[in-house]
Amino acid sequence: MATIPSLLTMILQGELPHHNIKSGDVVLFASVGAGMNINALVYRF
Repeated sequence: MATIPSLLTMILQGELPHHNIKSGDVVLFASVGAGMNINALVYRF
């Protein structure tokens, strides 16, 4: 499962109504898996 890309796609497509990203926002996503796999993303829209 690609947790961070999936979550970002859901937000950008409006599938999570209480979450949105606007121009100029800085977003930070972090995910830690059971095997201690760590994924992170920082991006300015």
